[in-house]
Amino acid sequence: MRSHGSLVVFTLMVQAAVGGVWCLQAAFLWNRVPVGALCLKILLPTALGLVLTGLAAAAAHLGNPSDSRHAVKNIKRSWLSREIISVGILAGILAIVAALAHIRPGVLDGWLLLPGSLAGAAALYAMTRVYRLRTVPSWNHAGTPLAFLGSTLLLGGLLGTLVLTIPAWFQAAGLEAAGQKDFRSVARIAVLAGFILNLLASGVTPPGVGSAGPFKTRQPVLQGLGVALGMVYILAAGSPVFHSLLLFFAAVCLVSGEIIQRIQFYDSYQRVGL
Repeated sequence: MRSHGSLVVFTLMVQAAVGGVWCLQAAFLWNRVPVGALCLKILLPTALGLVLTGLAAAAAHLGNPSDSRHAVKNIKRSWLSREIISVGILAGILAIVAALAHIRPGVLDGWLLLPGSLAGAAALYAMTRVYRLRTVPSWNHAGTPLAFLGSTLLLGGLLGTLVLTIPAWFQAAGLEAAGQKDFRSVARIAVLAGFILNLLASGVTPPGVGSAGPFKTRQPVLQGLGVALGMVYILAAGSPVFHSLLLFFAAVCLVSGEIIQRIQFYDSYQRVGL
């Protein structure tokens, strides 16, 4: 697993960024009004930072990171090249949109976010195809795209929820609260949908594929606990400190489950044939 740690970081961070952008896009389309400066000015730069950190981790996976430029040369035949290029395009679009969020937030609407959402979808598709190898049956099944999509929704929804629960000093800074209720609802739906997709992914994984042992059980248990704590966070009344603790522990459980799932995914690698 140690040699694949950077890939765990790359895939999960890019997927979280894509999911966060999708949630923002869905909130725009839901209410057709700006979601507010808090979402735009915080979530978009955060998503960009996650993508850039993921790209740095992917480069670090190489024995010589300076050779990473060669990974994009075979775009006609290699899904790995397409993955790197599509993630790079996503980073470029997020940089432009994040800059617009600070310079002219009023011009950002659902249509201007659409290129980022589509670039995220392209990056996620290419990322999935990289692992759909006929010579690696432990990856070449329907559970792989389902798990990647589930991680994207769950982590993106969690990212959006965390952005909207950053302490109230953002409100004091004059950031608009318009549309935050809609975005919060979209984020919660995304987390729940991602959790369900992760369960479905486990259900369609071929028998004998994947690592046995406690990891097989810990991932759904941790994420189920995270979802339960999230429901308590939504429904419970109490002090801001109590709510913050609930969200913190829910986030820890959800992210830990994702990390365990991705470690299990890479540990299941077993090549067959040529």
